[in-house]
Amino acid sequence: MYVKPSIATSFDLYSVLEIYPSIHFAMRQEKMDFKEIIKHLGDFGPYQKRLYYLLCFVSSSCAIQVLLTVFTFGIPEYRCTPPDLRNDTFHTRGVNGSSSEFEYDNKIYQQCTISTRATNNNSLENVTECDGWVYDESVFQYTIISQMNLVCEKTIWKSHAQMLLAVGQLIGCALVGPLSDRFGRKKTLCSFLICLIVTTIFVVLSPNIVAILTFYFFIGTAITGTFTPAFILGMELVGPSKRSLTGCIINYFWSFGSIVLAAMAYFIRNWKYLQLSLAVPNILLLSYFWFIDESPRWLINKGRYKEAEKIIQKAAKVNKVVIPEGVLKKNTEVTNNENQSITKIFTSWTLVKRTVIIYINWATCSLTFYGVALHASSLSGNLFLNFFLISAVELPGFIICNVLIDRLGRRILYCSSMIFCGLSLVMTTLPIVFADESFSWTVTLLAVLGKLGITAAFANLWIYTSELFPTVVRNSGVGSSSMMARLAATSSPYVANLGLMIPGAIGKAAPMIIFGITSIIAGLLALLLPETKGRFLPETIEDAEQFTKLNIQHENARLKENSNSENYTTHM
Repeated sequence: MYVKPSIATSFDLYSVLEIYPSIHFAMRQEKMDFKEIIKHLGDFGPYQKRLYYLLCFVSSSCAIQVLLTVFTFGIPEYRCTPPDLRNDTFHTRGVNGSSSEFEYDNKIYQQCTISTRATNNNSLENVTECDGWVYDESVFQYTIISQMNLVCEKTIWKSHAQMLLAVGQLIGCALVGPLSDRFGRKKTLCSFLICLIVTTIFVVLSPNIVAILTFYFFIGTAITGTFTPAFILGMELVGPSKRSLTGCIINYFWSFGSIVLAAMAYFIRNWKYLQLSLAVPNILLLSYFWFIDESPRWLINKGRYKEAEKIIQKAAKVNKVVIPEGVLKKNTEVTNNENQSITKIFTSWTLVKRTVIIYINWATCSLTFYGVALHASSLSGNLFLNFFLISAVELPGFIICNVLIDRLGRRILYCSSMIFCGLSLVMTTLPIVFADESFSWTVTLLAVLGKLGITAAFANLWIYTSELFPTVVRNSGVGSSSMMARLAATSSPYVANLGLMIPGAIGKAAPMIIFGITSIIAGLLALLLPETKGRFLPETIEDAEQFTKLNIQHENARLKENSNSENYTTHM
């Protein structure tokens, strides 16, 4: 048996959250007919809009904290400094007018070493490591790197911090579903929001790098714990006709947060002041305690009907509608959506291959989407402009997906976006390796085009994946795919920062080569997946195995039926 899909016309995150395994919507067990309530309340009336747009600010805040390490862990230029030289600055001119190589008291002070020049030739000898540095303050006035002298071989701590932030998000993903289901959307949101505010403010007091890494782990956990229940809470009162629209809007708020970060980082070059200026305003979000109501769906699921009715009547008053008394009466019918474990897929070789391809694509999208953003600090040219462009290009990326997904189909649009992304990123190696600094703008342009492609692809992938898995394992399938993305995100900082470990042009080009090649491979593999546009979605494992064949049979039957109908009309 097949169920005809609701063809999404945009990046419909709501449809994904409905099938996400750790988030169980109340419609499964509700004893009030919430569909009828929404019909009378309105799909997206003034009450829902107020609630939704208030909660969308969480998306902007989370985007800022996810990407803030690009600036707080910014690595300025630096060199060793003589311990007995007062008022030494990075711009004190040294050998041949260079700031990165300074000669003092017959010693040469370079980036990480101190040496003496041999008397019989120009070679350096007696090379030792230094323990004091001066920093270029033209780009960053003060960062975690310069505060704690995390330079030379210690720059890897930047990748560690970004990795732990991603690990925290992974842990938060596992925690937030059960907590949200047990204690409610509002309580979970507000609890994690307090955690986010506390950790993002007090991280500036960290005495050492270990304390900072600990804070970043909990910041990552709080980001997921805040974003997920906020999104669910905002969406659970939205009717079917507006779910696609609202699924898009929250993505725009995410991009807006990234753009705000670029602007704030440009004007505030001290990491502590930047951190505080972007963390303290989150205190305003604590107003959710008073301005946000609990989800009526969740209350109904928990049997708290009086509380649910009170909120529904409040929404009806704001929307200036009347909910008929009979609609709020309890209904003894219970809707059941039976789901099976993801291991059920391994009973079918066809689904195993399909699932592996899906996992590879989720991991690649996540790796590249976050990796390109983190790599902005390694691009030539103005860091702040580069980051702004890479963030702002997400907006047209989402629009491209929204406009073309039903015109071109899921597979063609997705594969084209991935291959376009991959080719753009791989092509950055040409100006990096073979051109001089005057062509650095081409590297930024190609990186921005790559981010455009991966944004459109990632938006598409949410919808495409939810339609590929059969109903009985759709929860587990999409959920496990998302976990693969989270796992891949933990490695993206190390790839993005390869230039810190590999010197020269190869080190600068390596991240883009990896992101580009993996995107091309993933995009080509996705060609092996069936198209789902306009198709009947599979219910069972057997349906999924025969997905393409049965849809062709259905299409032939439909065409035959239309032909018979036309013939009948002609004979009439």
